[in-house]
Amino acid sequence: MVLYVLARSVHDNDVLEGLDKIFSVIGGMSGVFGLVVAIRAVRSADGPASTAYDHADLSGLDGLAAAVEQVWRPELRRRLANPHPLPVAWTTIGPPIADHWSNIRSDGDPTPLNLDGCLDLRRPDALHQVLTDKRLRGRIVICGEPGAGKTTLLLREALRLLQQRTPEDRVPVLLRLPTWNPDEQTLEQWIASQLATEYGCPGPMTTGQLLPLLDGLDEMPAPRRARAVQAISNTFDPDQPLVLTSRTTEYLDTLTKLPNTTMAAAAVLELTAIPADVVRAYLQRTTSRPGDWEAVFDRDITQHDGRLATALNAPLWIDLARITHTDPDPDQPDNQPGKLLDLPDTEAVHAYLLDRLIPAAYPDPPEPEPAGHTWHRADAARYLRHIAKHMHRRNTHDLAWWELARTLPRHIRLAFGLAIRLTFGLAIGLAFGITFSIAFGLRVGLLFGLLFGLVVVVGLMVEGGLTIGHMTPSRRQIRWRRSNPSFIRRTGPVLLGGVVVGLVGKFVVGVSYGRMAAVLAVALMALLVAEVSTSLHGGDAGITASDPLALLHNDRRRALANALAIGLPLGLAFGLTFGIAVGLTGGLTLGLTLGLVYGLAAGLVTTSWGELHYARLWWCIHHDLPWPLMAFLADAHRRGVLRQAGGVYQFRHSLLRDRLI
Repeated sequence: MVLYVLARSVHDNDVLEGLDKIFSVIGGMSGVFGLVVAIRAVRSADGPASTAYDHADLSGLDGLAAAVEQVWRPELRRRLANPHPLPVAWTTIGPPIADHWSNIRSDGDPTPLNLDGCLDLRRPDALHQVLTDKRLRGRIVICGEPGAGKTTLLLREALRLLQQRTPEDRVPVLLRLPTWNPDEQTLEQWIASQLATEYGCPGPMTTGQLLPLLDGLDEMPAPRRARAVQAISNTFDPDQPLVLTSRTTEYLDTLTKLPNTTMAAAAVLELTAIPADVVRAYLQRTTSRPGDWEAVFDRDITQHDGRLATALNAPLWIDLARITHTDPDPDQPDNQPGKLLDLPDTEAVHAYLLDRLIPAAYPDPPEPEPAGHTWHRADAARYLRHIAKHMHRRNTHDLAWWELARTLPRHIRLAFGLAIRLTFGLAIGLAFGITFSIAFGLRVGLLFGLLFGLVVVVGLMVEGGLTIGHMTPSRRQIRWRRSNPSFIRRTGPVLLGGVVVGLVGKFVVGVSYGRMAAVLAVALMALLVAEVSTSLHGGDAGITASDPLALLHNDRRRALANALAIGLPLGLAFGLTFGIAVGLTGGLTLGLTLGLVYGLAAGLVTTSWGELHYARLWWCIHHDLPWPLMAFLADAHRRGVLRQAGGVYQFRHSLLRDRLI
């Protein structure tokens, strides 16, 4: 039926001539298909070997160590900037929560050890001494209440290990357990994927070369925790050092689901409350109102039996008290520390401090951020609540900008997904339709282009789904360089295969030499696209660890680079074809315009950056999120509302996320 319609649409109504032209197109397309097959064959032969070990700067242990430090050192500086870390102490927990001492100790002696300690300015390496104690096998579980400082303690130890590491030592890598689903990935597979995505390690790395620092067992869904503990116990060699952190209650609940089982060969440490005198001294010297805090703690002792000091017994609450009650402000009566004494219990104090964080971070009248944006308090609170609700619905503690498109209602995501794919398909159909109209007439060309565009739309729907929000940004950093082997050696077999297939099309279906040459010219342009496009040629880019803003910029560069790399060669091919009919200048102008439109559509539809622009339209209409989203998130991180974990943001603490819901 399609062949009949196309044939009847030819301007001279000659059915046989129309069929001849249609078969000519089929023959030409067979040449292009042959080139594509040859290109993929060459890529499959050379690609994996060149991409797995392509960048020596990140493939070795030293490169991985440098990447880990690059990711986490800036965040640790932010957490410990005012003015030095609080002393964090721990006590030793024995069996049955810990393993038997004969299994924990390297010499098999069943005698218990006292591993109690305190990490402060006088003993900055106290945890390091426990982890490297020759009497132990190196496995440590750190438990504590919410806000006790488990993650910060782990960060400090990771950087200390990196500072003292020799080239032969294991590389300490901080891995966030909530990103692991034991039902879908083995522990080794998950570690390999995290090394690639978080630290840019493209090559294989054995677990024996690592010192895993596994953070946040409590943040995993409850059904997965027991399987995670079992996998960690069974996968790693008992003599391989590792550290695991969890809230105390969640860790104990996990052990109840593993009767007569615990973390194999692991000592268990529990973080203790910070003494009242330390809390008092810290707040007096880190704020501009030491007299106010002294009076508050005096009243707390005499009138409330130290209730407030008990509530402020962990680093999170002490830091929130410092941030929210730093400077005297007569215009804000809520900024008085004495108001904390009016609260009835610990839960009320914690809720009050969490509620005070956003007003303290966003003063009224607003102060512009370094980039010049101004965020009003009410707007910032609304944006953060919207983000918190989205994270809670997805049961995640990670705020990934490329997943924010999922905050849109499903029918809107479906509509935007269809719009993206239709934009891409119509751009392709228009370009090819006008090109073929020169040889076959306008109606036939546009009809062929429309059908081709619809086929592309259907293919995109089958491959990528119907909705937006499923893409992830590329972790590959664009880096142009000469390739090896040479261009002639790589492309020679491809061009030869194209000529052979084209000649077959000539003798089998009667493609004219002129048309075959035109098809091969377009195919050569497609080959150039494959050579310079970073999407089609993985060797053009190196994997790198990135922060959220760098990931966005890299994804945007990729979209624009692909738009040029795809659009310019195809534009030249279209332009030369148009030039035969309308003149070289006009043909090149029209061809380059169509090629760049096609390339830009390809860049938008194949990147998370493109999907983000569609989602922004809905956010701005409903005032759910600001248009300069990344500027807002970066500023919230600067103000201490968010923290950064590799390529994603997180709320300062999971309790803040839950409080904003």
